[in-house]
Amino acid sequence: VYSSVYYTFQNSETILGFPAPAPEFCANHDSSDGSVCSRSDLFAFQVASGLAFLIMGGFGFFYWHIKGVHLTSVPQTAAGRCFGYIPEAEFVAVVCFTFQVWDFIISLGIPEHRTPIMLMHHTLAAAVSLAGLHCQYLLWYSFYFFGLSEVSSIFLVFMDLSKFFPPQSETAFGAFIEGYCGPMFAVTFLFYRGFMWWRITYLKFKDCRSILRSGQAEKLRPGKTWVLYVLMGFNIPMGMLQIYWSSLILTEIKKIVTGEA
Repeated sequence: VYSSVYYTFQNSETILGFPAPAPEFCANHDSSDGSVCSRSDLFAFQVASGLAFLIMGGFGFFYWHIKGVHLTSVPQTAAGRCFGYIPEAEFVAVVCFTFQVWDFIISLGIPEHRTPIMLMHHTLAAAVSLAGLHCQYLLWYSFYFFGLSEVSSIFLVFMDLSKFFPPQSETAFGAFIEGYCGPMFAVTFLFYRGFMWWRITYLKFKDCRSILRSGQAEKLRPGKTWVLYVLMGFNIPMGMLQIYWSSLILTEIKKIVTGEA
C-alpha cells in the first residue's frame, strides 16, 4: 500500500484532491529541476498506518465491547489471563508486531517520523508483542494494549493528514477534522490511553505478581519467567508516554476552553 501510493503520486501537484503540503514540509525540496514537492511519502505513510490502526483498533473494539471475548475466552483468573490461548488476541498481537516493525523501518526514511520518542515507542511495542507471542504470555492483554489502545490512532491519522496537508476551514475536509476527528481523538485517547491504560496495567501487574509468587509461571513456562519482568518493565516507559501525550491534549483543550487557541 505504501509503495503504490508513494510512487503513484510522487510527482503529482495534488494527491487525490487533497491540499498541497504545508510549506514547512517542503523546506528542503529542491525545485530547480522542475520537480514538484508532493510529499507523497507522508501521504502514503498515513494511508498505510490508517489501515493498520483500523484493523487493530477495529478488531480490538469489536472483540472487547461487542463480542466480549475477553470475558468468555479464558477463565477470569490470573492464570487464565496470563496463560490462556486466545486466537483473536493472537491475531491482534501479530498485526501489531508486523506494523511496529514496518513503522520503525519506514520512519527511518521520513524526517517527520524518525523522532527518538516515536522510534522508542515502535521498538518497545514490537518487543512486547513479540515476547508475548513467542512465549504465549499475556495474550488476553493484547485485546487492550494492541487493540483498544489504537482506537484513538484512527482519528490521529486524519489529524496528521490535516497537519501535513492543511485544509481550508470552510471545506468539508476542514470541517471533518475540526468538528469530528479532533474531538473524537481527544475523547478516545484520554479514555483508552489516559484512564484505561493504568487500570489494565494495574490488573496486569497484579496477575503477574500472582503467578510468580504461586510458582505457576515457572511451572507452565519453564525458564521463561524473565519475560514477565521484561513485559512489566516495558509497561512503565510506555505508560509515561501516555501521560506525556495526555498532558499535551489537556493543554490544547485548556487553550480552546479559555480562548487562547
